[in-house]
Amino acid sequence: MWAEIFLIILLGVVAYKFLFTKSNSIFKEHGIPEIDTSSAVGKLDIFLGRKGMPEADTYAYKLLGTGKYCGMVGMGNSPILIKDTEVMKKILIKDFDHFVDRREVFSEAEVSLKKMLPSLQGDEWKGVRAQVSQTFTSGKIKRMMDCFNTVAKTWLGSLLEKAKRSPDGSASIDALKSVNQYTVDVIAEAVFGIRAGTIKNPNSPFATMAARLSDLTKFQMLKFAISVQLPKLTKLFRLKLIDVEALGVFEQILNEGLKARLNGSTTKRNDFLQLLVEAKRGELKAEGKDELSTFEKEAQITGNQAGGKKQWLTEQIMIHQDVQDKLRNEVRKIIKPDGTLDYDDLSSLVYMDMVICVLRKYPAAARLERKCVRDYKDSETGLVVKKGTIVVVPVYAIHHDKQYYDNPDRFDPEHFAPDKKRPRNCIGMRFARIEVQTAIAHLVHTFRIEPTKNTPVPISGHWAGFGYLPPKGLELKLTPLK
Repeated sequence: MWAEIFLIILLGVVAYKFLFTKSNSIFKEHGIPEIDTSSAVGKLDIFLGRKGMPEADTYAYKLLGTGKYCGMVGMGNSPILIKDTEVMKKILIKDFDHFVDRREVFSEAEVSLKKMLPSLQGDEWKGVRAQVSQTFTSGKIKRMMDCFNTVAKTWLGSLLEKAKRSPDGSASIDALKSVNQYTVDVIAEAVFGIRAGTIKNPNSPFATMAARLSDLTKFQMLKFAISVQLPKLTKLFRLKLIDVEALGVFEQILNEGLKARLNGSTTKRNDFLQLLVEAKRGELKAEGKDELSTFEKEAQITGNQAGGKKQWLTEQIMIHQDVQDKLRNEVRKIIKPDGTLDYDDLSSLVYMDMVICVLRKYPAAARLERKCVRDYKDSETGLVVKKGTIVVVPVYAIHHDKQYYDNPDRFDPEHFAPDKKRPRNCIGMRFARIEVQTAIAHLVHTFRIEPTKNTPVPISGHWAGFGYLPPKGLELKLTPLK
């Protein structure tokens, strides 16, 4: 009862602040043009999760015309949207020291999440980033390739068995469920050092808890909107965006696994947990050993995002058979006789990189944000950014701009927009990228991927937070190759 009363009061305050108060904009004072996006993308639509903030970004981006930047009013807190690519480069790279921080999303009630590398601020982020980067090298990920290959073998075996039982010799699968099963088992094997068995048992306890972390409910989307638009309320009411119970289960699994290895065999395993063991034993030359453990949460979050990317990718190569054939021919050149992939060989998958990069059409993060940590002025454009202001890079709008991409809505790997290395790029992206590469490589090498009679083409997704997510329940037909 008290929880319901609290929720009603909270929503009343939020609704009043969000829907009926005007922005206290100081943009005009500094010569920054203003665009009110609420007329095209209503506040209530974003607040209730019916539309995403990148849709508001795209509206402002188009309305801005030849302008280089604008202030976005009507969105609860007023960020500055950047349209000029040269200004973007300054903010993300050249003048990065003015824009070190990201928006604070998690409240003090989620202490462990606030310690994740992407959530850290200022000098604390710089220190931990340097320590973790030194520890979590490409060589360490290379050690985990056995985990990726092992899970892929189980995944492919399960799909082949399903095809064998089918009258037409092919397997019809739910793309999202199958990809998520692979993703969960990879994270379990490579990060936690355990066999979750999700592929064979989709209702395993590990899979259930993983789903609670990755599945966004309406209430979670509501809290996310509050955290972005009204951050002071997030702190005041100590809102929790992530399922704390599920997160606690994974922390317990990690701690118990670490304790067991420290007290048990000295045999080294090729997983992330082994890095923690080496750090605790002093075998790893790195400081910030406690901070290293926060990568477990980062790997889960980026791993879930990679799950969405794998689904978009399989759905697109299902439609574009010519792209699928080129991928298959490239993979055949590097895959071992025993069906495994070598880490070093993945770098030679040039066309694979092009295909992954063309997923700019469906970015997991359709908007980038940086927070100004000290007053900034760009002498060339006259842009003034006051300390504490959020600056937005409208990723989705850029990736659908004909100025940069001919026919931007076409799935064309020749567009090739490679991932640039920015100072605050997520370290977990390395892990997620290898996860995507190995999954797709194994899949196209073993099966021809096609639509079923129930597969809608073209395929459309939906907005959730800052990302454009693939549809649920979409079927794929997998026919084993001889």
